[in-house]
Amino acid sequence: MTETTPDQAAARLYDFIRLIRPAHRRLARSVAAHLDGTGLSLGGRAVLELLAETGPLSVAGAARLLFLARQQVQLVMDSLEQQGYVEKRPNPAHRRSPLFALTDQGRRAFAELHTRELARLADIADRLEGADLSAALRVMTALVEGFGAYEDDPDAPRPLA
Repeated sequence: MTETTPDQAAARLYDFIRLIRPAHRRLARSVAAHLDGTGLSLGGRAVLELLAETGPLSVAGAARLLFLARQQVQLVMDSLEQQGYVEKRPNPAHRRSPLFALTDQGRRAFAELHTRELARLADIADRLEGADLSAALRVMTALVEGFGAYEDDPDAPRPLA
């Protein structure tokens, strides 16, 4: 068995990275198509998922975790609040920055969406070994962590020129 050189490994990793954009686009299109009739946008679905995982968050906190600008997340939160999916709660850490939490309606909506998504993913998952999925998760985690220095956080303080 031959050893993989660092250059060969880097080239294989690059091949993997090249697949991220088309995979992301196809996944986003699939999710968007399955949101038809729900009144939710891709951003709204992402915020519902985040709040389901973390519990109440401020707009700034949600923006950081979603790698988006606060203004974008504020627009999504406002829409979700109008639709009854989230509600404002007092933020003990910051009087002028409320926390947003899922309502019962928001929890149900996300749970229904997520159940349908997992059912669609089962067909693809059936074609993969558990070790393949574990390896893919390790690779994606390494990429996210490895390129963390290049984070484009629009709210991060910028060094003075």
